[in-house]
Amino acid sequence: GARALARGGRALAPPLPDTDSLFVNVGDSLQVLTNGRFRSVKHRVVAPAEGQQSRLSVIYFGGPAPTQRIAPLPELMREGEQSLYREFTWAEYKKAAYKSRLGDHRLGPFELPA
Repeated sequence: GARALARGGRALAPPLPDTDSLFVNVGDSLQVLTNGRFRSVKHRVVAPAEGQQSRLSVIYFGGPAPTQRIAPLPELMREGEQSLYREFTWAEYKKAAYKSRLGDHRLGPFELPA
């Protein structure tokens, strides 16, 4: 099943078993739009061990037009809160993602100094 890297870089942990739940990986763009309130996590999916119940996984990669600008949404930021990310286009993000290795932190080029 799904495994997510725990806070602080600890081991990849499976979500708690709950047949009535849906696991959603928000991804990098939602992390930027929320100025880090929702975090993208490193994750992977592993096949269930023999004898374990299988599950259904559906992956969908969606994105805006290449020229669409992505930045923290002002209406989600508190008064005086500084943006953690510079504005960038979807094309810039995809270019950086294609240059990176699987599992790399892909938002690094867009982070602003603290």
